[in-house]
Amino acid sequence: MERSRMARRQDTTTNKRKPAAKKSKQKTKKSKFRRIFTILGILFIIGVIAGGAYTAYAIATAPPLDEEKLVDTYPIQLLSAEGEPLEGSGQIREYVSIDDISEVMQQAVISIEDRRFYEHNGIDLRRIGGAVVANLTDGFGAEGGSTITQQLVKQSFLSTDKKLKRKLQEQWLAIKLEREYTKEQILEMYLNKNYYGTGGYGVQTASKRYFNKPVSEVNYQEAAILAGLPQRPSAYDPINGDQELTRYRQEQVLSAMKRDGHITEEEYNQALDVEIADVISPGEETEEETYTRSIYARVQAELEEDYGLEQADIYGTGLKVYTSINKDLHTKFNSDIKNDNVNLPTSAFPEDLRMGATVLNTKTGEIVAVIDSEQAKQGDKNYRDYSREKRQIGSTAKPFFDYGPGIENAQWSTGKVLIDKAFDEDENYKPLNYYEGFRGANTMRYYLTISGNTPAVRAFYEVRDEFGQEAIQSFVENVGIEPSMSGDEMNASNALGTAEASTTQMAAAYAALGTNGMYTKPHVIQKIEFNDGSTINSPIKAKQAMEDYTAYMLTDMLRDVVSGSNGTYEPGAFPYDVAGKTGTTNDDKGDEKDKWFTGYTTDYSISVWTGRSNDIPVSVFKPNYAQYYFEYMMQEVTRATGQPDRFQQPESVLSLGNELYVKGTKPKDLQPDKLAAPTGASVDYDVPGETGTLSWSYDKQAVQAAGYQGLSFTVTEKRPDGSERVVGTTEDTSIAISGLGEGETTFTIVANATNALVGDQQSSPLQTSYTVERSEEPAAEEEEEPATEETPPEEEGEQTDGENNGNNENNENNGNDNNTEDENTEEPTEEEPTTDEESDSDGDVDRQSTSDSEGRDNGNGNGNGNGGRD
Repeated sequence: MERSRMARRQDTTTNKRKPAAKKSKQKTKKSKFRRIFTILGILFIIGVIAGGAYTAYAIATAPPLDEEKLVDTYPIQLLSAEGEPLEGSGQIREYVSIDDISEVMQQAVISIEDRRFYEHNGIDLRRIGGAVVANLTDGFGAEGGSTITQQLVKQSFLSTDKKLKRKLQEQWLAIKLEREYTKEQILEMYLNKNYYGTGGYGVQTASKRYFNKPVSEVNYQEAAILAGLPQRPSAYDPINGDQELTRYRQEQVLSAMKRDGHITEEEYNQALDVEIADVISPGEETEEETYTRSIYARVQAELEEDYGLEQADIYGTGLKVYTSINKDLHTKFNSDIKNDNVNLPTSAFPEDLRMGATVLNTKTGEIVAVIDSEQAKQGDKNYRDYSREKRQIGSTAKPFFDYGPGIENAQWSTGKVLIDKAFDEDENYKPLNYYEGFRGANTMRYYLTISGNTPAVRAFYEVRDEFGQEAIQSFVENVGIEPSMSGDEMNASNALGTAEASTTQMAAAYAALGTNGMYTKPHVIQKIEFNDGSTINSPIKAKQAMEDYTAYMLTDMLRDVVSGSNGTYEPGAFPYDVAGKTGTTNDDKGDEKDKWFTGYTTDYSISVWTGRSNDIPVSVFKPNYAQYYFEYMMQEVTRATGQPDRFQQPESVLSLGNELYVKGTKPKDLQPDKLAAPTGASVDYDVPGETGTLSWSYDKQAVQAAGYQGLSFTVTEKRPDGSERVVGTTEDTSIAISGLGEGETTFTIVANATNALVGDQQSSPLQTSYTVERSEEPAAEEEEEPATEETPPEEEGEQTDGENNGNNENNENNGNDNNTEDENTEEPTEEEPTTDEESDSDGDVDRQSTSDSEGRDNGNGNGNGNGGRD
């Protein structure tokens, strides 16, 4: 019993200790939480103290309010490649008192920029609250919460960075500014400091430039345009920018004015019924200003897109922009072209024509000069920078959409044989050539040089079918050209240039060919310098857009366009190495609408566009002004900077004969098939008349596709007495025979042709016999003509007989068309080279008129132009 009581006591003691242990754990947890809260509290206090100290430091180091800086502007400065200021790029401003700024102008600015301007003390806490999330996510200053007062402070005193220190200083100085100046004074300084586009600072300058009136007279429609400009001056510029964007921004301002009760619903609707072009009435510009306005637009776009700067960081901060513009050349080109001081085949550039051009440094992609418009008039309501406008590029597309992808992906040689013939009726896209008819099989070099259409489209199809459209699409996008698409499918018409691009884009694309495949995005800024002396160099770098063999082989063929006997370049060859390509597009009537020439050396790439509107007669295109302007600019830039080096053939390219090959490849034309023999010979002979015809069959397109050119046939006969003679040589598949002696005469026919790699070749012979039997006395009835006897060649296998049985004679190679009965005496079209004079061979060739007739019906003389809208 005693033991039981003790055991119970021990148990009771043990049970009592357990709750005590549990209570100890709770105390431990509470102690941990207290320590955490204490640490957090201490950190918060430290943070508050540190924040306060940092704020105090930011305020203490803030610049003083300098009234001179508040009133003065710090315009963007554009410098040439030589470091000289560009004319018209300095400060253009007329200061105006707030009393001379119309009330509606003030209302428009306050509604869109700072609707509580007259209520806050320099900082709008409600507006800041709306931007807090963006600021925390993307960094301070990512989204604007700035008042008009803060914007004025930032433009006058502070750097463009988005650091906390600058934001604190901005807010402090805004409060301080509101204490020392009235709201009217602040608004006056703000409206006179803003940049409004085209080199103009201040609302008075902008009003006179866009509306040719002082700002005291602007109405609410005009005020809405002006008030919207400072946010994006280049984009919303009603003359030099996109008027659709101008309308978008004007509508935003008008909506804000309606919200604030400054205009009625009726006035709002009436304003939107008037086109932007009908609202503006531009004032005059100096000649120098017209030369630099296109440069301004490019600089503004690059600062935003390539450097990532906001409008507030660009204008009014004294930013220096070092450009690549050659001031002397840029000014000379614009002055000479716009004042008709260029030596053209006609007395002057037609008034109804338009033009634009870009001169680019081939190696760096830097823009050296731009010609924005032939007819840029002072006071134009719809200024158009034709050097930046996109147009259908015509046959200048062929190196990139048709031949380049074939060389890049399939290692085509420049001697690759392509067929020029009509497309089947079931083809969705079946263009014609700009020249009459079709020229059969010939090399890629030949058809790029003469700018044939159907071979180019066939090359496009071949690459697309074998490698997919991505092979072509990626190739052209690598050089900055966007193809025309129908949904996800690339249009076949891209092969002849329905894609659109500007002269700047085309100059850069061709420059990649002159640098062995290195493409650099075209740009005008070399570096920028902020007002604190810090600089940023251009972030644009070159990239490998294609293989070096592709670029060089295209360049070598494009040399022939400029200097070859078949080339489509009219002015004539240069005394130095130049390559280039012509281009033409057509309107819906088939008339020429756009004409291009883009050419390049190892130093410079120049693209020129000329065009007409639909209501202007096509006769204004005579002569080809784009080519003559290119000649003028290439001569001037070479005269100023020196003669360029020759294009250098890379080690990846092999020269064989007149053609180029990718080293290490074995294309079909490196191992040509043996020249095929004729087949199917027959004799049609009139014994009494002693005349007849020897005919045979031959697949001309097959041997031309194998790389053979200059095809002809030599016919010999072995007479019954054993003597032999040459009947003649012909390009036809028949020849006249006469005077056959009694007995068996054996005819031998051999084909002759030339291959660039193996030289002159001759086929195995085809033989056929014909027997003449004469009785001593004339027969009473006409004797039946004996059958001919054909001896097949020993070394040749059987060949298909009759696919091209003399009826495709118009498809002869080399474009000579000398197998027709009536020679082509028609003048060649603008891009068609003159063919050699045609002649028969010793009078022995009997031309077949049926071949000529059938061939010409295929062409029908209705070519839709080189790269036209089909």
